[in-house]
Amino acid sequence: MRHRANAVLGVAGAAIGAMATVAAPFLSLRPNRVVDGTAITAIDAFGTAGWLIVALWAIMGALSMRTGSRSGLARGLLGAGVLALTLWASGGVAADYAQLNGTLARTSFSWGFYLALLGLFLAGQAAAEDANAPICLIVTTCSFALACVVPGAFGALNELGIVREFALARDSFSAALGAHLFYALGATAGAIVLGVPLGVLSARDRKVESVVMGTLSLGQVFPALAFIGLMMPVFGSLGRRVGMLDAIGVGGIGWAPVFCVLLVYALFPVARNTLAAVRSLDADVLDAARGVGMSRGRMLAEVELPLASPIVLAGVRVALVQSTAGAILAAFVGGGGLGTLVFFGLEQTSTDLMLVGVVPIVALALLFDAGLRAIERAANRMGVQAG
Repeated sequence: MRHRANAVLGVAGAAIGAMATVAAPFLSLRPNRVVDGTAITAIDAFGTAGWLIVALWAIMGALSMRTGSRSGLARGLLGAGVLALTLWASGGVAADYAQLNGTLARTSFSWGFYLALLGLFLAGQAAAEDANAPICLIVTTCSFALACVVPGAFGALNELGIVREFALARDSFSAALGAHLFYALGATAGAIVLGVPLGVLSARDRKVESVVMGTLSLGQVFPALAFIGLMMPVFGSLGRRVGMLDAIGVGGIGWAPVFCVLLVYALFPVARNTLAAVRSLDADVLDAARGVGMSRGRMLAEVELPLASPIVLAGVRVALVQSTAGAILAAFVGGGGLGTLVFFGLEQTSTDLMLVGVVPIVALALLFDAGLRAIERAANRMGVQAG
C-alpha cells in the first residue's frame, strides 16, 4: 500500500513537471522590472535542452513504478539533474536577453517554473520515502544543493531577474535575514521554555488545563495584524515608562509587538502537544518509575519528557514553521526581517524583488520542517529501542 502511494505521488509529480515544461509559461522576458513581459514556454526558451528536461521527467515517472532504495536514489539524482539543467538553461536565456536589451532587462520565472518545482517536490518526496537509507538521503540532499549552488558559482544565473535584484539588495539582505531568524528562533525558544511547563501542568490538573488551554486558544483567534495592532499601544506605554525596556528597543513600533504575537501563536502547539504527550504515556511505565522510588521531578525529567519528546517535537516543529512564516509581518511595524524586501517589491511592482524575500522564507520553513522531522524520527527510534 505504501509503495502504491509513493508510485502515484512520483508519477503525478513527474507528470506535473513534464506538462509545466512543455505547455506552461515558464519564463517572462521584460524590457525592465516594471513593464509586463512576454511569457514563453521552456521548450521555446531552451530548445533541445527543454526536450532533454522532458525526457528526464519521463524517466523519473517510469522509475516511480519501481520500489527500493536504488530506485529512490536514482530518481533523486534525476530530480537534481532536472533542477540543475533548468536553472542553467534559464540563466543562458537571461544572459542572451540582457545582451540584446541592456542592463534594465529582466528575465523572470513565470508560473510554469513554480509548477515544475511543485512536481519536483512531489516526486522528490516519493523518492525520499523509497530511498530511506541514510546514505541515499544524504547523497540526494547534497545533489539538490549542488544543483542550486554550482550554476550560481559559475555565474550562469547572474542575469536572472531574482539574482539581479538580490545583488541590488545585498547590503540590506543580511540584516533582514538576521532579524527574521531572531523572530522565528526566538519566539520558538520562548514557546518551549513556557509551553512545555504549561503543558505538563495542564496534564496534571484539569482546572489548570481549562485555564491555560482556554487562554492560549483565545490567542489563536485574533488575526495576526489585529493582534499586533493591539500590542502596539501596550508596548509603546511600557517603553515610555520603563527606561530599561526603552534601552533595548521596546516600543509601539519595532520588534517587541511582533515578537510577543509570534510567541503567543507559538505557545499553543507546544503546550497542546506536551499536554497530549504526557497524558498518553503508558500508566504501567509510570507505575514502574514510582515503584523504584523516583520523585515526581526525577520521573518527569528521566521518564515522562524523554518518552513524550517525539510528540513535543512535532509541536515545536509546527511552532517554528509558523513563526518563520509569520515573521513577515514585522515589516508592517518597522520590525525589519525579510518581509521588508517583500513589501519593497510590492511597492515597486517588482516580482523579482519580492521573491528575494519570499524564497528565503520558504527555504527556511522547509529546512526547519525537514530538520525537526528527522529529529522526531530519531526520537521515535530511540523510544522504540528503549521500550
